[in-house]
Amino acid sequence: MQQSPLLLEIQSEHVTEIFTGFAQRGVRAETVANDAIKMAKTYLATDVPVGEHLADQLLIPLALAEEGEFITLTPSKHTLTNIDVIQMFIPLPIKRSQIGPNKWMIRVGDSRDNL
Repeated sequence: MQQSPLLLEIQSEHVTEIFTGFAQRGVRAETVANDAIKMAKTYLATDVPVGEHLADQLLIPLALAEEGEFITLTPSKHTLTNIDVIQMFIPLPIKRSQIGPNKWMIRVGDSRDNL
């Protein structure tokens, strides 16, 4: 069986977010598309610059730089695990704070203490 990917791309001034769906045996193409559309709509409705899957990828460069911050959707389990793993190797504070419904600030380092 050949997998058919679906990619939805949302371009903004400073970031491009991509939402994906993959065909699966027994799952209607409409269901795959609707799932990707739902993720994109959640991202757009929350008005955050960093999507759920980009958030965990930004953590390592920010940890290596020893500071930085971004606003994202509610952190995924993958993001939370990545924070824990990074802190096992780099003794650096990584703080997360809810700043709105489904909207979170993630701050790496001690650049500001107002979280």
